[in-house]
Amino acid sequence: MIQRVGTISIFVEDQDRAKAFYTEKLGMDLISDDELYPGADARWLSVAPPGAETRITLYKFDDNWEHYRATFQQSQSLTLHCADIDETYRLYKERGVEFLGEPETQFWGRFVIMKDSEGNRLILVQV
Repeated sequence: MIQRVGTISIFVEDQDRAKAFYTEKLGMDLISDDELYPGADARWLSVAPPGAETRITLYKFDDNWEHYRATFQQSQSLTLHCADIDETYRLYKERGVEFLGEPETQFWGRFVIMKDSEGNRLILVQV
């Protein structure tokens, strides 16, 4: 039986820029930042919200991932939950995070879409 989600992958052009965005602007913990293999241009780079089990792996987009070209810089359908969307929105705006509007209310909760440093769209949610 499946016990948990281990990793979610997001493709990025610049791993250093993505690392700064996810750790400094979103406040995630750096879990790993290691060579993919000796001499590799890309790294095994993963982050996670403090205390979370699921990790977000920030893969450098290159020819090995060409079959994912259509998903690059598109909505990743990744939802990041928060307790107070208005406060989180305000804090992230101060840190320079780009949003595609303001938080909206739905029958199930509130959400807003933001863009990471690489143009990927992420959904911030308060249920």
